[in-house]
Amino acid sequence: MLGLDPRAARVAWTVAVVALLLWAVYLVRKTLFVFALALFLAYMIAPLVRLIERRAARMPKAASVIAAFAVVLAAIAVFAAWIGPTVADQSAQLASELPKLVQRINAEAMPLPSFAEPWRERITIVLRQSMEGAARSAVPFARGLVQMMAALASNAVFVVLIPILAFLFLKDGAELRGALLRWLRGSGNVATADGVLTELHEALGHYVRSLGLLSLATFVAYAAFFTSTGVPFGVLLAAVAALLEFIPVIGPLTAAAIAVLVALFTGYAHVLWMVIFFVAYRLFQDYVLAPKLMGTGIDVHPALIIFGFLAGEQLAGIPGMFLSVPVMAVLIIVLRAARSASRENDLL
Repeated sequence: MLGLDPRAARVAWTVAVVALLLWAVYLVRKTLFVFALALFLAYMIAPLVRLIERRAARMPKAASVIAAFAVVLAAIAVFAAWIGPTVADQSAQLASELPKLVQRINAEAMPLPSFAEPWRERITIVLRQSMEGAARSAVPFARGLVQMMAALASNAVFVVLIPILAFLFLKDGAELRGALLRWLRGSGNVATADGVLTELHEALGHYVRSLGLLSLATFVAYAAFFTSTGVPFGVLLAAVAALLEFIPVIGPLTAAAIAVLVALFTGYAHVLWMVIFFVAYRLFQDYVLAPKLMGTGIDVHPALIIFGFLAGEQLAGIPGMFLSVPVMAVLIIVLRAARSASRENDLL
């Protein structure tokens, strides 16, 4: 009819619907990020909820979730009271001393290999210009960070919603999954959907909890090394490294670069030992600790991780970088299930 191919029309309609859906997701990306953070928080607390349920079998689900939240909030309060003042003091001190530290850089005294000695003057000029440029860049970065914190404070309702949503996910997660499967029952894809939901639940939960443990391990290792070797602003640098651990590949490299730059700014005499520590810790984490924690969880190729990181930053800034790996893992699991279902239909 009207010269239209029905199959081509269905394909075009499908493409249009998918494009519209992606555009809608982009428009509500901030709200989806809040829900994603709530889901991650729920995955973090879920093992504690299960432990409480095993110890108190007769306790209602809501009561066990509330007890788990109470334990987590108490632990966070103790940790913040212990480490928060030090981080705040070191942050203020570094911000106030950064311009002076740049002026104190003495590149002429920096040890160089013998083959580089003829170019010491040029290296000195380039290094000083680079350091001054980095210092100038720190001012707008700090201003942007303050603006982001102000925007977060103005949307404090989102911050309040995160634990509320996490509580609902923990308490009613099974009911929500059952409702979704009942809704899909008419399409005949219940078995496939159930398998996808199970795989997503296990992979994301394992990934989030492992990432939290890796971040904690990074803070402990960096703080112990920095404080024992006298690295300036050691606790602050350890806290930054722990936060950047949530951004795969690029985050740890950025944390190491920041620590080395701060050490150079402050005239720390053992930068080489810092570099050796970073290399040794990354080898230990990537080949010993991370495989034990991650196991067979989310498996995304490093090239895809870097692509997702860059694409996520362009699409949604810091939230996009944070969610890049989970989003790619979800797409891989869904596409793998769709391909498997298509093969089964072809055999039938």
